[in-house]
Amino acid sequence: MTRKSRISSVLAVLGLAVGATALPAATAASPAPIPVQVLSLTDLHGYLSETENLTIAGPSGTQQVGGAGYLKAHLDKLRAGKPNSFLIGSGDQFSGWPDYTQAFANEPTIEVLNALGMDFDVAGNHEFDREFPFLRRMTTGACYGTPGFDSCFKDSTGKSFHGTDYAYHAANVVDPRTKRPVLPPYWIAQAGTQRIGFIGLGFPGTPHETLSIEGSGFEFQSLVEGANRAAAELKAQGVNAIVVSMHEGGQQGGLYDECKNPTGPIFDAARAISPDVDVILGGHWHTAFKCMIPDPDGVPRPVLEASNHGRILGEVNLSLDPATGEVIRSATTATNHAVTKDLTPDAGIQQMVKYWMDKWAARREQPLTKLDRDLDFAKTAESRTGNLVADLYRAEADSDFALVPADLGVDVIAAGLKAGTVTYGAAWPVAGISPITTLSMTGATVERVLEQQWIPPAYGCTRLSALATSANFRYTYDLGRPVGDRVDPAEVLVNGKPLQLGRTYQVTTSAAMPLHGAQYGYPGFQQYGDLVRAPRMGQEVFLNHLRTHPLLEAPALGRVTAIPGTPPPADGPFGPLKFLPQHEMTATATSQGSSAYGAAAAIDGSCSTMWHSNWSPHAPLPQYITLDLKTPRAIEALVYTPRQDAAVPNGRISSYDVRTSTDGTTFTSVVTGTWDGSVDAKIARFPAGTTARYVRLVGLAGGADYAAATELNIALAPGS
Repeated sequence: MTRKSRISSVLAVLGLAVGATALPAATAASPAPIPVQVLSLTDLHGYLSETENLTIAGPSGTQQVGGAGYLKAHLDKLRAGKPNSFLIGSGDQFSGWPDYTQAFANEPTIEVLNALGMDFDVAGNHEFDREFPFLRRMTTGACYGTPGFDSCFKDSTGKSFHGTDYAYHAANVVDPRTKRPVLPPYWIAQAGTQRIGFIGLGFPGTPHETLSIEGSGFEFQSLVEGANRAAAELKAQGVNAIVVSMHEGGQQGGLYDECKNPTGPIFDAARAISPDVDVILGGHWHTAFKCMIPDPDGVPRPVLEASNHGRILGEVNLSLDPATGEVIRSATTATNHAVTKDLTPDAGIQQMVKYWMDKWAARREQPLTKLDRDLDFAKTAESRTGNLVADLYRAEADSDFALVPADLGVDVIAAGLKAGTVTYGAAWPVAGISPITTLSMTGATVERVLEQQWIPPAYGCTRLSALATSANFRYTYDLGRPVGDRVDPAEVLVNGKPLQLGRTYQVTTSAAMPLHGAQYGYPGFQQYGDLVRAPRMGQEVFLNHLRTHPLLEAPALGRVTAIPGTPPPADGPFGPLKFLPQHEMTATATSQGSSAYGAAAAIDGSCSTMWHSNWSPHAPLPQYITLDLKTPRAIEALVYTPRQDAAVPNGRISSYDVRTSTDGTTFTSVVTGTWDGSVDAKIARFPAGTTARYVRLVGLAGGADYAAATELNIALAPGS
């Protein structure tokens, strides 16, 4: 279908007149059912190159998958001989992380999606990364910033960016004033003599995602509410074949084309969404499944998710009654296909991807500025990079001052720069894509935030953080004082004047702080008034600053002054405990998500690493991790530090069984119980006199049916 006819379909949805489509003449013989093929693609995130080394677990072992050229080859094979074939997205296609797409405003992804023949997509949470106007420009081709530097690059054909050849949809994203969808809720397509409707549903949690924080101002309604309202409208228009595509998902314990113990919000919604809907496609969870879930009338219908990054293509084949347009449910088939590399990749797409990869290689060498001295970077102390980023944050937001966390990684500040000529490639990773956000905070809250740079000991997971400050904000802290009492407000200066505890200040920071400050160790950042998001992200501001300053002076140090000293000893939240050094034990687990999430990560003393049970394929609970103490020990307790990263409850164990053994074979349960879902350390105290060499933590229930542990520590019995 052409872009013009797709837009006409959208206009028809919005109540505007379009030309009628002539239907073929009826024949004397009873007409055959109308075949319809629905192909599903989700969460591509701009992963276009086959060099990403993507894999997926298949029936005969690990399969090499992915790459836009192979994706097109599989699409062509699946479409062959299918007259009514539609490629339907479930969101998060263009907004993602590969440098070669992000550096060009995600325009390479749109060029590829257009070439793949995308018919329909959903506005997922990442489509709102830069707020609603950015999503609009992706569909219209409008430029922003400096053309050729920030946006509107020449594509592989030499033409300027023109936007998508398809529309974005979300029936459940509405204007709170009018209660009307801000995007087309659905698309109606012709399939032979009948029509089929495709409903889009956005991720309900979008306003609470770090990159999307309160960016749209829209109301994100429930999946069921949005789907049922749109389905009723389609039925009223005589559309009797309906597909829902949502940016929400779930998980199961089998391979990509299986459905073992399915759980998650897509399955909850599938059991409640109107029986008028015939197919439900999902995304967001980066998982794969092919399920048949009964609708509210008890009739099975396919529910699919097609993994992520172009690893999987979902396929649903429908048969429409030529007289009524109803789907003949008994004839429905569904399959998930791995995008394997045993086909010849499409040459045109391969050339398109190569063009952008070559363009990225050339851009990395582009000089931006000359730097007079090194921009050093540190997560736990003042640095010149942190100072520069904080200055740019404040200038972009025009606030009273900036406090920017330096230990959140690639989304905020990730690296420094060497003196001399600074290229685009060197500058690219320094400042991340976190939105620049300004909060109204009292001076008393600001003081609490400063104190929160030093997290009290959490039994093996301590942290010294650092907040980068703008040039007009200076303070002194005393390391000889206890944690929580190291900053004297009289020694905190704003524009040379002491911080006023009762005054309200406009404080610029990363969007991660008002959303997830407590889970990053900064609960004070969640005590704010008004929130205003700046129009540009940190990385964009940083790169443009270098581009427009051909000779750059690194900012001086001296904004933060430390008074040396030794703090008094502090017990953790469970009182004094004597811990077995973690290096004296080893750990094994029933499963792991990857080598980076192995059992050893739970005994390495780091807050930023963790053991996590396998997610692809999903390994359902119970899952467990076993500590070998190397010799029998008298044990008082096990201390569990849950997953620490923000707003991700997956794996935080809520119901547990701790078992012990002397031989590593026969285990006995010594304590069971429940823990809350917070990131705070938890304790499981053992019965008096417990002695064991092996200690096993069994996760019976946990976030999203996973088990994870940032740290595990063994408290030895007193006197042992």
